[in-house]
Amino acid sequence: MRLDIEQVMDNAPLGALHWRVLILCALVTLLDGYDIQAMAAITPTLAADWHVPPADLRWIITAALVGIAGAALFVSPLGDYFGRRMVLLGSFALVGIATVLAANAHDATELFACRFLTGIGLGASLPNALALTAEYAPQRRRTMLVALMACGISLGAAASAYIAPVVIGFGGWRAVFWVGGGLALLAWLPLFALPESLRFLVARGSDPNRIGRLLEQLDPGHRHTEDHLYSTEKRPEGKLSVSELLTPQLAPATLLLWLVFFLNLGLLYLLSSWLPTLLKESGLPLDQALHVSGMFQLGGVLGGFLLAWLMQRWGPYLVLCISYLLTAIALAALGNGVPGAVLTSLLIAVMGNGVVGGQVALNVLSATLYPTTARATGVGWALGMGRFGGIIAPLAAGQLMAVGIPTGQLFWLAIVPALICAGGVALLRSRVRAQYA
Repeated sequence: MRLDIEQVMDNAPLGALHWRVLILCALVTLLDGYDIQAMAAITPTLAADWHVPPADLRWIITAALVGIAGAALFVSPLGDYFGRRMVLLGSFALVGIATVLAANAHDATELFACRFLTGIGLGASLPNALALTAEYAPQRRRTMLVALMACGISLGAAASAYIAPVVIGFGGWRAVFWVGGGLALLAWLPLFALPESLRFLVARGSDPNRIGRLLEQLDPGHRHTEDHLYSTEKRPEGKLSVSELLTPQLAPATLLLWLVFFLNLGLLYLLSSWLPTLLKESGLPLDQALHVSGMFQLGGVLGGFLLAWLMQRWGPYLVLCISYLLTAIALAALGNGVPGAVLTSLLIAVMGNGVVGGQVALNVLSATLYPTTARATGVGWALGMGRFGGIIAPLAAGQLMAVGIPTGQLFWLAIVPALICAGGVALLRSRVRAQYA
């Protein structure tokens, strides 16, 4: 008898196997988030230790971002060929090993190489952890569970900012990498309890008994017998040529969406990478600068849920426009001088809501903008364009710092992309209304 695993998986109640996948994948995103933010947390201390201006470290700061972009294109897709679990285990081990090696780097070249390898591991482990969670979650709970798991990235990045002052005080900047790499390697062993993707097992014609046992763990009401054969309904993937996104009907919306993704991810990685250094240069003590910068990620976690709730009530375009305008106001306030730890924390939380939470909202918006046949291609290309912004913006900020631009002017310059994002979303709303009028 042939059974469609999609029906069994979507009808299954939440059980132990669901929570095992969610918790272990959330652990991956939490520690990955820590390692993403680790370089930003140690930049002021590292610059002082190596007797160089922080701007001279801009290529090292960007190394992990380049690795993430490369891995997303060339390594992460290997999960479709070798399995989510295998690629996740291998890439997460690379994160831990490369982070430990970074703790022992003796010069800029070694540290750049270690951070680049870390980025390769991050760029492969995060998408496969997200995919594995999404594939095991019942459809009715999928959005909630994936959103919960994805919050681990921002929580891990925030934890890095709050833990770093204590760790640096105990063992210097190298200790931040020792902690992140050591925890990743310790967490690697429990990850062997992750099951392989059921869809992958079915697509590869794996042993029906293995598939049946996993389905029994998912749904206590399912009973596998020897005559069961499993299949999966072929669903439209929506993978088309990019030229389909640039037809006369879709091109205006596509180009506006690419612009907003490019600028928003540029702002996200610029602030994530340089905020502790900018706050320290503005006069805050290092420990306060690190603690306050953690509000950027915490504001993003809260902002992701807040914006999702508001988008259901008021629509995505109005909510995103207001969010970007508030971000511009917060940047302008910081451009006039850091007003103290408490008020600065509030302003940075507003920025996190607008930029980190805004990216969550943009992902939702992009998924609804295109017809089903073009959805996967549209979202993938928008994220790809955004990655270019995520690499260019931190490098550009470092170059401006290297030529001596005051910190306050950097905050003022960051207002420009925030305002363009607000305008781009407004134009996108007008274009979508005209398209479907």
